[in-house]
Amino acid sequence: MTPKVHEVRPESFRSHAAMTVRIGSSIAQAQPKLMESLSRLLSDRFVVENAYLFSGKPGILFGLPGDHVLIDEAIAALTPAMHMHMYREGYVIDVATESVVVAALSPAGLFYGAQALMDLVSVNGGAIEIAGGRIVDWPTMSRRGFHYLVKSRAELPDFEDVITRFMPSFRLNEIILEINYRYEYGSHPEIREADCWTADDCRRLRQLADENCVKIIPMINCLGHQSWAGETFQLLNTHPEFDETPDIPLSNKDIYCRSWCPLHPGINAFIFDLIDELVDVFGASSFHAGMDEVFILSKCPRCREIAPAELFARSVKDIHAHVVGKHGLEMLIWGDRLIDTESSGYGEWEASSNNTAPAIDLIPKDIVICDWHYETEYGGKPATYTSVREFQKKGLRVWPAGWKSAKNAQMLAEVALESASDLMVGYLATTWTSVGAVAGGLRGDKERLAENYISGIVDAIHEGSRIAWEGAPQPSGKMPERVPERVPERAPEHPMSKFVWTKAEPTPVTTT
Repeated sequence: MTPKVHEVRPESFRSHAAMTVRIGSSIAQAQPKLMESLSRLLSDRFVVENAYLFSGKPGILFGLPGDHVLIDEAIAALTPAMHMHMYREGYVIDVATESVVVAALSPAGLFYGAQALMDLVSVNGGAIEIAGGRIVDWPTMSRRGFHYLVKSRAELPDFEDVITRFMPSFRLNEIILEINYRYEYGSHPEIREADCWTADDCRRLRQLADENCVKIIPMINCLGHQSWAGETFQLLNTHPEFDETPDIPLSNKDIYCRSWCPLHPGINAFIFDLIDELVDVFGASSFHAGMDEVFILSKCPRCREIAPAELFARSVKDIHAHVVGKHGLEMLIWGDRLIDTESSGYGEWEASSNNTAPAIDLIPKDIVICDWHYETEYGGKPATYTSVREFQKKGLRVWPAGWKSAKNAQMLAEVALESASDLMVGYLATTWTSVGAVAGGLRGDKERLAENYISGIVDAIHEGSRIAWEGAPQPSGKMPERVPERVPERAPEHPMSKFVWTKAEPTPVTTT
């Protein structure tokens, strides 16, 4: 990642012995799991010491406000514009002859600062050297995500690698795990798909996510996508009474994907049980309800007299009442059914040609719309992705999602930046293949990268995540105009901090 600010100095920091990194106590108090991960990362090059108060020769210091006078000075030296941006996981790295200071206003900022510092370290003949200068950096987009399909337990090591290795490297902070029926549900065990995840598997991933500044969002694809090709998924296999088209054979001839009946009196309570289990095992604060590519609606005797948009909106509102209204969580859905094909110019998968689009005016405005678009042109013209703007005009938060080429990721992310208001939350990379294939490509596996499909996805991840962090190029010396939403008036407090912006109260330090 290219930092927003990089000031070069002629002097460098050098050490010819095992160098000690001292980490202030604040991060251990705020997020002990993240502290463990930070220590592991730095221990690859340094001896790590967790310090309540730093003393002795400064050396390499990591900390939040109040941990050390050098930490406070590094933050206080920032311009007011930088101050505001630093709340968004930003960090400062200040390298002088006698000291290296990595300072942040949040534990996540300190974690990303550690990632950046490790990239600066060079080792020559056992000596450590870090080029002198000051780096100030922060992400342009708040939410930088991955979406993955869960297919089997055998892929768990790859999911662990994604969370602990690739997401920190690409500065990605959220992962949507589309689990559907591949979990050992206790409330309705009959709907479990083969080779499903256990509760211990999920708790393990949750721990790794906490240690790597990653938020897990579990997902069940609701309403539609209850089958794929000739396979009908376990919900409708075991409960055909929920099927919107029970008269169609389960081989699914001549249909795209089955739907459940949104008006069946038993469907909501059933699905809510599944949602509750996933939210609980991951300790999740958000839930993704899917709802993309719903082509089958208004078919069964209960539904056939009701307009598709009304049925779709009712299903969204029913789930919203449980997820948001009852549990106070955030709810996300895919956006294609809320876009009209004719007025948008998108195709029938990316937008609706079955009259569900009017539901956009019927659903709650606090839902996050994951607006996926995977092409780079429509009708022979370059894509402009007008829905990114239209969702914001409707008062909905939008999370643009790209997929299979660097060009698609670049074009979509740049449109997101150009049209950004406080309702444009970030960039989401989708994968739509096995996590093993994507992880292999990210590791540089030549066989995987020889597959155009995989190499395209990997290129898109690189490009989308880069823009989500770096943003658009700025004129020299100019700060990005947008600032984080609801910027606090002062730095977040912790028990040992008396830090204020106008004056840092120093912690005594003795230099030897």
